[in-house]
Amino acid sequence: MDETGGQPRPRPWQAQPSADAIAAFIDAVGRLNADGDFIVRALTDQLRAERPIADQDALTPQEVGYLIRSKAFTPESFEATSIEVARGGLLASVASTLLTSVLQTVSASEAAAFLHMDEESLFAAADRGELYMVDVAQSRRFPSWQFSLSSPGKLLPHLTEIIDIVKDKGWMSVSALMATPQSTMVTDGQHSPVEWFSRGGDVEALARIIEGQKWR
Repeated sequence: MDETGGQPRPRPWQAQPSADAIAAFIDAVGRLNADGDFIVRALTDQLRAERPIADQDALTPQEVGYLIRSKAFTPESFEATSIEVARGGLLASVASTLLTSVLQTVSASEAAAFLHMDEESLFAAADRGELYMVDVAQSRRFPSWQFSLSSPGKLLPHLTEIIDIVKDKGWMSVSALMATPQSTMVTDGQHSPVEWFSRGGDVEALARIIEGQKWR
């Protein structure tokens, strides 16, 4: 591809997955040993929310030329990246992130059983901000980072305060944060927020992290 941007090449793939690809997907979902219907619905809802690639605005030849002249891309790397995006590489990455996050949640029935509560009491606690509940594919789910066998009530210390801090943030970003070691949460090494709170850390440290980051 040159700096003026040529005509896009015909795509050597089809939009509809083949029967073999669908069969492999069904097998892979089954191997997760999770709620297969829920997993598929969650991924389906996520992909339906994305704009079709054909509707995305293409870069103008001038924009392509600028990227190459600025050395952000070489002509070869820009073409490779364009092909990957056109194939759905970014959409696949989004779906992968969603799947990872969803697998780190539990259903209402699982959460109720773990906490020895009935589901009505569970939802009431979530409504009061005492449990962190999210909606995924028309299903109410409970991110598992908030549960702790070693803590009173089997809940992470400071959970109500944590929920108040993160309640307006994207739940997948919150789940990723809670599992990621933070440079400001240090005792005998860097700790994730889950580890930090389990070790008796203060909740203000999380508030400072949230204030200092951009959130989706």
